[in-house]
Amino acid sequence: MVSATFLVSATFLVSLNRFLPPHVLHPKSRRRQKAPLEDYNHIKVAEIAKQVVRDGGLAQAGGHGQLSGICTHWELWSFVQGGMTPIESLQCGTLFGAKYLGLDNDLGSLETGKLADLVVISRGFDPTKEIRHSQEIAMVMVNGVLFDATTMQQLSGEQTPSPEFYFHDPSQSISTPLPSYPGCDCHRPGGPMSWLNP
Repeated sequence: MVSATFLVSATFLVSLNRFLPPHVLHPKSRRRQKAPLEDYNHIKVAEIAKQVVRDGGLAQAGGHGQLSGICTHWELWSFVQGGMTPIESLQCGTLFGAKYLGLDNDLGSLETGKLADLVVISRGFDPTKEIRHSQEIAMVMVNGVLFDATTMQQLSGEQTPSPEFYFHDPSQSISTPLPSYPGCDCHRPGGPMSWLNP
């Protein structure tokens, strides 16, 4: 039987579950194995991006229709699969994109006078050593305002409550069953996969 591969950690999946309804999250957070790994070309593309960077060019991360909130992480991870160092990959996701857009005086790196938009990685994780740690986000700062990454509850300033989404209230949500795909073994022994507690 063909199985599905989780593309994110269980912790990150729980975090995404807070912001996306299950019928959207379920099919986009896993890849069914339909083809051998050598048929996927993202590693070759990442190797080309590595060469561009090493030759002095700018490569940027940019998702195109993948799952919101994780697509940039996937791209950063693929850059490392293609031979970039984790630091080069992180530069592609931050400074190089800002440089390409001509906004590097305002964004893309932590410097005095630049906009305070950043993420704080959870204690014990270091994406400069292991790129997959990029998903271990504890806090997010937007325009200098700090938020809890899991709930988006404001931690500084007014401390507004975290946002509520329609799919958290059963009376407001769309009655859409989780999709089931032939050839996708999306369960754990003993019962169906719980999307709240993977």
